[in-house]
Amino acid sequence: MTTDETLEAPATGLVKKGRSGALWQGLAFLTGKGLVALTTIILARLLAPREFGLVAMAMVFITFADAIGDAGVAQALIYLKRTPAMIRAAVAIALASGAFLAGASVAIAPLVASYFDEPRVVLLMRVLALVILVNAAGSVFEALLRANLQFSRWSIAVSIRAVVAGAVSIGLALAGIGAMSLVIGTLAGSLVYVGVLTLMLRSRPDVRFWRARRPELSAVVRYGIPVAAAVLLSRLIFDLDYVVVGSLGAVELGLYTLAFKLPELAIIQIFFVISSVTYPLYTRANADPERLRRGYLLSMRIQSLYGLAAGIGLAATAPLVVPIVLGRQWNDAVPAMVVLSLYAAIRSLSAGANDVYKALGRPALSVWISLARLTLLVPALIYGARWGIVGVATAQAVMAALFALLMQGVALRVLSLRWRSFLRAVLPAFLSAAAVGSTAWLTVRFLPGSDLLVLVVAIIAAGLACAIVAALTARDALDAVVPRLGRGRSRA
Repeated sequence: MTTDETLEAPATGLVKKGRSGALWQGLAFLTGKGLVALTTIILARLLAPREFGLVAMAMVFITFADAIGDAGVAQALIYLKRTPAMIRAAVAIALASGAFLAGASVAIAPLVASYFDEPRVVLLMRVLALVILVNAAGSVFEALLRANLQFSRWSIAVSIRAVVAGAVSIGLALAGIGAMSLVIGTLAGSLVYVGVLTLMLRSRPDVRFWRARRPELSAVVRYGIPVAAAVLLSRLIFDLDYVVVGSLGAVELGLYTLAFKLPELAIIQIFFVISSVTYPLYTRANADPERLRRGYLLSMRIQSLYGLAAGIGLAATAPLVVPIVLGRQWNDAVPAMVVLSLYAAIRSLSAGANDVYKALGRPALSVWISLARLTLLVPALIYGARWGIVGVATAQAVMAALFALLMQGVALRVLSLRWRSFLRAVLPAFLSAAAVGSTAWLTVRFLPGSDLLVLVVAIIAAGLACAIVAALTARDALDAVVPRLGRGRSRA
């Protein structure tokens, strides 16, 4: 059997495993994130921009702490051997880290409220601190499911979390408790998520953390801390804009939060879905450089194809999407949504680079790149704030474009790939995005009729344009996602 035939063998090909995982993750996304989107739309009509802004203020530090709540043990368990001793060590570190960060969140809540000049933030933030501990505890179970490629079980847990969080938030909002409805809903979803994860494991892991030994603790820490640092820096990069916008006021932060919500749900969350599948696959293929290179280029083609097309399309239709979906009280968020949609599209060009660094055992690369980006981003965001939320969004988009080039340059170097290989991989994405953008803009600009009718026609027309261009230029990507659409077999 040849090497290529081996790669295509049932149950061992990267594409087959990745497709299966992505399909299950896609199912979780469509159900989970679809429910999140529906919840957001309902809550946008029940709560004022100021209420969303207050929760966003409370979430600023919580988001950063939650990102590193498990001290990177989830990623470490995927990379390291998952022996009972290693699992015990991971549980011990996750619980200790989560408890420390939850306590720190409770302690500094008054300082955060003082910075934003919003006393109501204190209680919101202290309730949300519990989410950090709960998520840290569940990170080990989540990692075990991902490492064993049990994406279907994980998908069920994700969907259940979305249902619980949405139902609780909407119910409490209808009861009139305002911003706290979002907070309690988030906590309820996290608690149920961890409970379901434990039930989804085929065998009960050894969680007797008090029996953790120093060698395993050291191994988990050595890998996990650089990963956690990279995740924290990444979260600072992607969420520091909320800190800057929050200084402009709760209303402005509420508008900015909702302006970013749709691009995040429709585009950026897709990248996390793909990453949750590709990272374990890259890790399994790191001993076969050629296999890893082919898989990476195919992944970049798929992600950029979707990301650029969806981002450009959402930017072109934002003037209709906001009043129809969120309500006219959110019309001031339209300019920011246009820019943030473009920002989400740009991020598709750097998606996957960090997974390669980690899969090759070099997570420190992410740390150094993120430090450089953060150093430049802080003054850029502060300067952009002179022009309000649109200026902040523009600063994020510009920095994302610059560092997409740097991140891909490093990824291509460690993979021994040339730039022309990457450009060939993403060229269909630019062609498809151009077709989507021009079709959607012309439809919105010149088609007569009601706003809803124009929006529906624009989405259908842009989707058809994208499908035609993708079918002509990216058959391998279509084949990897839905085999029957392709003419040949994928070779990744």
